[in-house]
Amino acid sequence: MNDRSNAVWGIVIVLALLSVLFASLKLYPVSKKWQNAVMRAQNTNIGTDKELENVIGFLEDRLKSRLDYEFSLEKEPMRLTNVVYLTDASGKQISGKRTSKIKLTSVFIGENKSAQILFKGQYFEVAVGDSVGNGIVKNIEKFGITIDKNGKEQFYGSPSRDDQLNKK
Repeated sequence: MNDRSNAVWGIVIVLALLSVLFASLKLYPVSKKWQNAVMRAQNTNIGTDKELENVIGFLEDRLKSRLDYEFSLEKEPMRLTNVVYLTDASGKQISGKRTSKIKLTSVFIGENKSAQILFKGQYFEVAVGDSVGNGIVKNIEKFGITIDKNGKEQFYGSPSRDDQLNKK
């Protein structure tokens, strides 16, 4: 080999060593960042975030308490159907059809007194002593019926013609 080819090979080897040294200096910080990212990933607990677990526990407890709640009209005086009269397409009032209220529709006075009531969307004919809506029918009169619920008497008046005219 002559001096010229030795010089070229010397320059190539020096440039190669310089490029390897330069690349290693550039890649060392990247390597450090990668190692730090791997360490953070190993310390991360996926799906076990304590704050998230606390929120989920709170929501589950709240849902359980809501499922145990029993609706009572006395507990909910501001229920919308107690204030607003809902009607169907023909204008008939539908609020009484879906509630557990007793509505007296007619009274039959004769040898055997009986009354027709609307309860939970169904019509029933009751007489004195019959049970309806957690109560017992105590008395049937011309103007209404009396029902004893848990030792408390409630009077349900019969619908009169004046009431029906006032609704229209």
